Amino acid sequence: MKKILIQGAMFSEISYYLDQECFQDVEEVVINGFPFYRGKVDDKIIIVQLTKMGTINATMATMTALYEFQPDVVINQGTAGAQVRELTSGDIVIGKQAVNVHSLEMPARGYGEGIEPKEWVKMHTEYINAEEELVQFFERGFRKSDEVGNVISGTLGTGDLFSKEKDRILWLRATFGHLSEDMETFAVYQACRECGVPCVGIRVISNNELLGEPFDSATALTLQKMIWNVVTA
Repeated sequence: MKKILIQGAMFSEISYYLDQECFQDVEEVVINGFPFYRGKVDDKIIIVQLTKMGTINATMATMTALYEFQPDVVINQGTAGAQVRELTSGDIVIGKQAVNVHSLEMPARGYGEGIEPKEWVKMHTEYINAEEELVQFFERGFRKSDEVGNVISGTLGTGDLFSKEKDRILWLRATFGHLSEDMETFAVYQACRECGVPCVGIRVISNNELLGEPFDSATALTLQKMIWNVVTA
């Protein structure tokens, strides 16, 4: 891990990294519309990237980063909404695998026959694994943190919707078996797999619609601190 790429979709998900001393005199470099910041800690080169939100942006951003900087590992991190009742704001999910939860096919219906989303079925669904050593690395590192809530390793769900319907959330969870939903992880896993670069996705729960929790932007800061401490230790 000599050259590490850390990604976040929103500026609030990378701001803590950029406040660190190694980034104080670093100029922003924009490539293909995506901002990059390159710093150095001891013998490690750390590249922070703003991917912007959504699966298409995440794919383009990751491919740009892989070709321009050739990182040894990719850490995709940020906030996510819980898809199970057991996770609450501040809990962390390390993505042993990721799945596109909006890869669905619907049965044919005629005019006036309505729509029945719960009758949709998986379409070419695949689960892409993270690098197991990276998963274990962060599991060990987070156990040493004073700020950590619950840390669970499992499946990260990705899609281009904000799910706020409780019944839909439960149906998606039953269909795909994921713990949380974000808009980037699966796309990053797919790009890294095709390019042969180890990656891991880490998500902090910002809210749980099933429990009526409001979005908490401060969770992004907590996760960044924890990742930074583990990476630079």
